[in-house]
Amino acid sequence: MQNNATINGTGMEDDDPVVSESESESEEGEDVKLSEPSKTAVYNKDGLLDKLGDISWPENVDWRHKLSVDIDQEQEVDVNDDLTRELAFYTQALEGARQAFAKFQSMGLPFLRPSDYYAEMVKSDAHMEKVKGRLLAEKRKIEEAEERKKARENKKLAKEMQVQKQRERAKQKKEEIESVKNWRKQRKQSGFAGGDKDGDFSLAFEDGKSFERSSKRRPGVAPGDRSGGKAKQGGGKGKKGFDKKRKDREFRDSKFGFGGKKGLKKQNTSETTNDFRAFSKSNFPKQKKQKV
Repeated sequence: MQNNATINGTGMEDDDPVVSESESESEEGEDVKLSEPSKTAVYNKDGLLDKLGDISWPENVDWRHKLSVDIDQEQEVDVNDDLTRELAFYTQALEGARQAFAKFQSMGLPFLRPSDYYAEMVKSDAHMEKVKGRLLAEKRKIEEAEERKKARENKKLAKEMQVQKQRERAKQKKEEIESVKNWRKQRKQSGFAGGDKDGDFSLAFEDGKSFERSSKRRPGVAPGDRSGGKAKQGGGKGKKGFDKKRKDREFRDSKFGFGGKKGLKKQNTSETTNDFRAFSKSNFPKQKKQKV
C-alpha cells in the first residue's frame, strides 16, 4: 500500500515538474531525449504486476473470449524517431491481424461482417447530407473548370484553323494573280495574236487545263437570262405556283380591267338622276307630326 501511495502521490507530484520542464524545453526549441528515465521516476514492478493480475483474464478462459495476440518485437526501436516508431506499431498490428485470421480459420469461427449487416452510423443524416452537398459542389466546380478549359482549347483551335484557312486563301489568291500576270505577260510577248477580243485562253493554268468558254445553251433559256430559266417559273416556286398566279391575274383583269380610263361607265346622266324607280314611299317610315 505504501508503494501504491508512492506511485499515486509522490510519482504524480514528481511527474508534474518533469512535464512542465519538458514543455518549457520544447517551447525553447530544444529536443528532449527519453532514452534514460528521470531521476525522480518511480518504477514499482511488483505493484504494476499486481494490478495487471487484477484486470487480466484468467488463464483457463478460451481465446475467442479475450482475442488477445502477443507480438514479440525482435529489434529495438528508438522512441525518439517518429517514423520508426509508427512503422513498428503498424508492423505489430498487421502481424497480430494475420495471426488472429489464422486462428479464426483453424477454429472454424465466422469473423467477417455479413453482407446484410446493419449498424447505425456515428454521424447524423444531416451531417452526411452536408458532406454529400459539399462533395457534389466540389465535383460540379471541377466539371465546370474542365468545361471552361475545353472551351478555351476549342476556341484556340478554331482560331488557329481560321488563321490557317485565311493563309491558304491568301496563298491561292496570290498564285492566281501570278498566273494571270504570267498569262498577260506571255500574251503581250506574243504580240496580241488574238486581236481586240483578248484571243482564246489557250494558256494552261496550274491544274494543266486551259480555259474554254462553253458554247452550250440550255433549252428554253434566253441568252440574257442569268437565272437559268427560273424567272419564268414564278420565282422558282414551281409550275403550280405559276399557274395559280396567272389565274389570279386573269380574274383581276376581268373584274377591274387593265387600268386607264373606263369609258365613263359609272358616271351619272340626266336619265339616271331622274330615275326614282328604286325608291318608293313604302320604303321610308312615316314621320309623325309634332304637336305644337
